[in-house]
Order: sequence, then C-alpha cells, then structure tokens
Amino acid sequence: MKAIKSVKNGVVKSYYADGTLSNVVKYVDGKKHGLCKVYLKNGQLRALGRFSQGKMNGLWKWWREDGKLWQAGNFKNNKKDGSWKIYDKKGNLQFSYKFKDNKKIL
Repeated sequence: MKAIKSVKNGVVKSYYADGTLSNVVKYVDGKKHGLCKVYLKNGQLRALGRFSQGKMNGLWKWWREDGKLWQAGNFKNNKKDGSWKIYDKKGNLQFSYKFKDNKKIL
C-alpha cells in the first residue's frame, strides 16, 4: 500500500533547532505562493519577498543582523529582473544594477 503524500497548503512556519522562528511562507497546492519572511536566529528579519506558484517574483529585500538594509532587488520567475541595489554596512548605497533575465545589463 502506497503512502499518501500530503500537499502543503496555507501558512507554514519553520523553526531553528532552539525553537526560534526561522521563516514563514504561504503554500498553495504544494508551491510557495505569497508573502515569505525569513528570520535570523536573533529574531531580526533577514529577507522579505513574494513567491508566485513556487517562483520568486517582485521586490525582495535582505537585511543585515543589525537591521540595516543590505540589498533589494526584483525577481521575475526566479530570475533577477529590474533594479537591484546593494548597501554598505553603514546603510549607504554601494552599488546599483539593472538585470534582465538574470543577466546584468547596467
């Protein structure tokens, strides 16, 4: 007899070994779909973005442990697409790029 696999639906939370929240992501029919939040062990938000049918889409942001923005950029179907900005440890803009289909164009 075959075991029936359950398909993830709804909000799924994952935790580090010490019980601290690691991430929160919504699933629809087994694929990540909707808002995704990733946390550092210290509870600080590490990444924030959206999935659409299992693929990263739209604006994603990442932060450093001290809470300062590290980088922000756009995805289209899991590929970098559009504006990307990277910040130094002081929070100043360090680099600004444009991507198309995961390739840097500027």
